Amino acid sequence: MMNFVSEVLNNENGIQWYYIIGLLIFLTLFIIMIYRVIKIPKSELVHYKESILKNDNTAESK
Repeated sequence: MMNFVSEVLNNENGIQWYYIIGLLIFLTLFIIMIYRVIKIPKSELVHYKESILKNDNTAESK
C-alpha cells in the first residue's frame, strides 16, 4: 500500500510545497505556543496550582 502511495506522490509535480507549508504551519503554531507558555504571569500559575489543590480537598470531603 505504501509503495502505491509513494509512487503516486513521486509522480506529482509541486507536491513538496505541501510538505513545506505543513512544516511552516507546525513551526509557527509551536513557536506561538512556547511564547504564550513562557509569558504566563507567575501569579496566574500560582492561582492554577492553588485551584487544583482546592478542588482536590473538596472532592475528598464529600
